[in-house]
Amino acid sequence: MSGFAQGLLDALLRDTHLITPQLFLMVVATLMLWPGDLFFNRTEKHRWAPITLVVLAITAMLIGRTPDGEGFSRMFRMDGLTRGFQMLCVLGAAVTVSLSVKLLNSLKQQTVEYYALILFSLAGMLFLCGASDLISVYFSLELMAICIYILVAYLRDRATSVEAGVKYFLLGAFSSGILVYGISLLYGASGGATTNLADLNQALALTPTTSNLLVFSGVLMVLMGMAFKVAAVPFHMWSPDAYEGAPTPITLFMATAPKAAALAAFLRVFGAGLHGVSGDWVMPLSYIAGASMILGNVTAVRQESMKRLLAYSSIAHVGYMLLGVLSGDPKAGAQVVWLYMLIYLVMNTGAFAVVIYLQGKGEGERIEDFRGLGRKHPVLAFAMMIFLLSLAGIPPLAGFFGKFFLFKLAIEQGFVTLTTIALLTSVVGAYYYLGVVAQMYFREPEGEAAPMGASSVFIVSLACALVLVATAFGPWLVDWAAKITWV
Repeated sequence: MSGFAQGLLDALLRDTHLITPQLFLMVVATLMLWPGDLFFNRTEKHRWAPITLVVLAITAMLIGRTPDGEGFSRMFRMDGLTRGFQMLCVLGAAVTVSLSVKLLNSLKQQTVEYYALILFSLAGMLFLCGASDLISVYFSLELMAICIYILVAYLRDRATSVEAGVKYFLLGAFSSGILVYGISLLYGASGGATTNLADLNQALALTPTTSNLLVFSGVLMVLMGMAFKVAAVPFHMWSPDAYEGAPTPITLFMATAPKAAALAAFLRVFGAGLHGVSGDWVMPLSYIAGASMILGNVTAVRQESMKRLLAYSSIAHVGYMLLGVLSGDPKAGAQVVWLYMLIYLVMNTGAFAVVIYLQGKGEGERIEDFRGLGRKHPVLAFAMMIFLLSLAGIPPLAGFFGKFFLFKLAIEQGFVTLTTIALLTSVVGAYYYLGVVAQMYFREPEGEAAPMGASSVFIVSLACALVLVATAFGPWLVDWAAKITWV
């Protein structure tokens, strides 16, 4: 065996314990795709959902048991930040699988490939949360994104689904090219020394002034490529169509788990790798964050489709969370972004569960379809109102505390103008969220109430309970987040 091969094998044996959850997911997903059809026939495909949930539960346990450390030539790092965001990704995948069962059964689209793709994508997210090298960041993003491209176009007999998947794929491939080119420029600017984030930070700080343009171009391209993954303005154009065309559980998946992983990568790349050249990216990222808040909220006001409204709302919330990335304090920034993402995941899960209940046949639900829900299904309407008011940041709900801690940190770091924009656009957000509440309580109902599936009832109830419990403990949430995301 050659020296290189022997060194690679030694590294794998030495560092494999750091990526046990990812390896477990990929092995299970591969087994599901290859001999999966041998276990269940077409009429029993619904059994893959509970199996997938068991796999996700084991994955969460493995994440909790994985020790801190750095390995694979310092390309992957396991610490509190990695573990916290990985748990968010697993939670997002679990609620997606739970809400998929009834919808896929009604559409007769239950396949093992659907659940295997979710697991493969989740593996990419777990790698991305701990990626500490620009190369591992890129490959993790691609593993995550390629599976989501396919899931967006999963309903092959629907033109809107296929169109959304193709558009997302083409724009995603373009953004990946920009990201790779930016990485190559930064590698060249460092003198061809490294792509490791910690080493790159030191190397770029020592670059001569003649290389400033090269560094700025590389930083800007990396920022553009990563901004696409979180659907930040002006790289958001794929988001509304993908959200509307994808199966609704996959829309929820895109709005939560990949965003959590991408935000973890944002915190590492710009907080650790490019912190020494923050003058090159703080201003562009500030414009991106401000534009995302403004365009996301203002455009959502004009939407008639609930899925498109939540898509533009998601763009606005990304703008808020980028305030934490802009923070010069990586520890505090990671804490408030993780807390905000957790609250956002719970609120969005509940809201999408209600949309799936109203949906039935996979078409994008219109806001008009919420009319009279308060009379037809009072408990469900109350839960939806809690989710929407919390998304709007109405005190004293959990969403208010998420925004409060985020805006407080931004002001402390000197981003007063951006925080003012965030406050003003939050008022606009409250307007369109309250518009849905008005439809539920101040419009006459049409038709009869349909029964809810057991999984939907459980998820809506649990999400509503979590929001209310978090409301009661709001002032202590950031201290709790500090214990989870930092060691």
